[in-house]
Amino acid sequence: MERRTNSPLILVITALVASLYGVSAFSPNSSNLEGTRLKTTLTKSHTSKNARHLQSFTAYDTLLRSSAEPRSGDDISLPEIPFLTKTTLSDRSNDLKLGEDAGVFDIKNEKWGALGEEGWFTFSAAVGAIMTAVAILWVYPPTGYADDFTAMLEKIANGNSHIVTLMYGIIFPIVHSGLASLRPLGEKFVGARAWRVVFAFPSLCLAYSWITYFISHAHDGFVFYDISQVGWAHTAAWIINFISFFFLYPSVYNLKEVAAVEKPKIHLWETGIIRITRHPQFVGQSLW
Repeated sequence: MERRTNSPLILVITALVASLYGVSAFSPNSSNLEGTRLKTTLTKSHTSKNARHLQSFTAYDTLLRSSAEPRSGDDISLPEIPFLTKTTLSDRSNDLKLGEDAGVFDIKNEKWGALGEEGWFTFSAAVGAIMTAVAILWVYPPTGYADDFTAMLEKIANGNSHIVTLMYGIIFPIVHSGLASLRPLGEKFVGARAWRVVFAFPSLCLAYSWITYFISHAHDGFVFYDISQVGWAHTAAWIINFISFFFLYPSVYNLKEVAAVEKPKIHLWETGIIRITRHPQFVGQSLW
């Protein structure tokens, strides 16, 4: 297998990722910090009587509602567009009042921030660096290894695309779930944010190769049916795929946690799609 000489840009990307995720101290705004402390206190109080449950939740809900209101002194007054710039808090009168409200968002509370802070500038820089690394080290043929890896699998499978697809279907979950299971151990050595980078990079690489290979060889072998010429089939597929994302949004919605700009946390959703299914990701992936 031919040895590749990688671009010096790799060193720049590595340094950028290290600078982004090597920052140990973040500077969340005071309202978010108070909300986090209050939420921790409420979590501890959940073991007490129901009266204390309700009292604690009322205080937390009041804090959420007050933080969602426009603050005096804001430099920029942005228009309020329903479902786009601000969500409406759910009616939680019949809830257990233990979990979180899924997908709460107010654009007036979002900040760009400086590099290293928990803002969208750090998120954009981090995602850009990771995707650039994936493109150079994996996707781009002169410097990446995606084509070499696929060629190796094809050689093992003697050119049988079905077996190659199956091999991707075995390798990806082993790597993806394996690194996820090692998170408690990995975070002790490199921290929660850096481990997200270690976890995401191989998963993105393998997902890209698996999906592109499947698309390229989706019609190999014996064709049992072909509805590509049916007018409504393409539209129906897109509609079902679009619906599937409504089942996946509660956790994926926290983009800054996904990119480890904010420290990843465990969430217990009590509103939103969780009212329809207790495992929305399973249903969403099935629709997809």
